[in-house]
Amino acid sequence: MNRKRILKTSVAVFLSALLSWAVGVAVGALVISSWDYEDCWVVRIEAVRLSPVQNDSEEGWITKSFDVLVTFLSGESKGDSGSVTVEQLAESHLKLIPGRNYVLMADRFSDGVTQFSVTDRFRLPWVVSFLLFSVLAVCVLAGWTGARAVLGLGISLFVLVKGFVPAVLAGLSPVLCAMVALGILSFVTIYLVVRRPYCRPVAFVGAMGGAIAAYVMGASASWLWQVTGLGSDDATLFASTFPGYDMSGIFLASVMVGSIGAVLDVAISVTSAMAELVDYDSSIPRPRLWKAGTSVGREILGSMINTLILAYFGSSLVMTMMMVNSKPSFAFLFNDPMVSQELIQSLAGTIGLLLTIPITTLVGIWLMTKKGTGSL
Repeated sequence: MNRKRILKTSVAVFLSALLSWAVGVAVGALVISSWDYEDCWVVRIEAVRLSPVQNDSEEGWITKSFDVLVTFLSGESKGDSGSVTVEQLAESHLKLIPGRNYVLMADRFSDGVTQFSVTDRFRLPWVVSFLLFSVLAVCVLAGWTGARAVLGLGISLFVLVKGFVPAVLAGLSPVLCAMVALGILSFVTIYLVVRRPYCRPVAFVGAMGGAIAAYVMGASASWLWQVTGLGSDDATLFASTFPGYDMSGIFLASVMVGSIGAVLDVAISVTSAMAELVDYDSSIPRPRLWKAGTSVGREILGSMINTLILAYFGSSLVMTMMMVNSKPSFAFLFNDPMVSQELIQSLAGTIGLLLTIPITTLVGIWLMTKKGTGSL
């Protein structure tokens, strides 16, 4: 029986990979067929030869020239092949590999000179394939639970991209918009994941309580440390390009959004553990239920804090490497605005996780033992 199930699962995963590849190829072909960007084409590189000429610009940049034989896959020259000279920075890490598709761009100057450059790999088909395969693999391996999780993730991303971001860009309060968005996505996620209806309010209140705790911690630290929200290059670029936005509020909103995933995990885990005990013994004493909820919370707290902190560390790995390489002093390092923002995000998320446990446990005790499981 187990062998049969393993075989069926393996076949399903293989078919998912095949379907994902076919869809990726189809999407790539559709995009290429409708490609109409001026002086920009999708090409397949047939051969590459390094030119002996190297150019030194006035700014000190060293460029390399490549004689590249390409086949145009888009535009008026679709299907034609020709040789072009491509300019590329000597330190560029984009390797031109024959047989692969790339994006070729032409820069035309007023003196009649045209300079070609390969801006990037045309990776859209593979991106679509990997995304689709990941979704299908989760559904195949985790069944309906995985499908509901994927559906919840899709709705959450839709709420954030189509609701939260446009609302902030429209000038509304970033923190208020974050509260509403997190409330919606928490409700959707809990509704899809938590199977006991009477447990859903417990997990919802616990998750929102943890998110609010993360906001309070982040706001307190931002006020005391006088963090402006402009500690990163992206934030500085956004503020200079689109002035007038509340960058401090946007930063606090990012703290809340960044912590909600881990907070939801803790709230749902504690709720589920308490519900199992109440289902087994509806007359369980409240002190025993409190001990169970907090014990489970403490068990998963360590791993979730690691997950949260390491996620922030991974997203800022390049910055960390630069700082370590420069060997800054202790005082300079912790006074740096970028480091301060990362610390606030990490500490606020940790406090949010920590307070999610007692909030969820208290609400669970009140709701689960108020009337007994049989009447819920």
